[in-house]
Amino acid sequence: MKSKISHIEINVLNYKESIRFYDTILIPMGFKRTSCMKTWTAYTDGMSKFIICPVEEKYRKAGFHRKRAGLNHLAFYADSKEQVDSYFNEILVKNNIEALYENKAFGDEQYYAVFFEGPDRIKLEYVYAPNYCDLDCWPNTFEDDFDPYSS
Repeated sequence: MKSKISHIEINVLNYKESIRFYDTILIPMGFKRTSCMKTWTAYTDGMSKFIICPVEEKYRKAGFHRKRAGLNHLAFYADSKEQVDSYFNEILVKNNIEALYENKAFGDEQYYAVFFEGPDRIKLEYVYAPNYCDLDCWPNTFEDDFDPYSS
């Protein structure tokens, strides 16, 4: 059996600002906003959905940080290194969205990406990695040093 991600749903503190932000970054990637309700907004690229929801008042205090338990980051595929560079220049730079780490796209022929954060500091990545999920690309040369079944 093979599986693909059906949808990703994130909760956001500033719903209106987040819709505007995700319109800005997702639509150029080929997503289309399909719904915009008071309780959720959905985007699709025809393969999977990306959904944002406003955080309920009683949950607002805790906040979010990618280093805590939970989501670290979301990565979206690009079709080429040139597409990553164009996205950086035409979307991130023109909309004053700061890139993380190198303040530009970086990498090599196998993994080339730009990282940035959304309004709630969720780390996002736009990446060209043509073989990233291929098993042949990841010949496990690491020696396992952790047994999750040991007592």
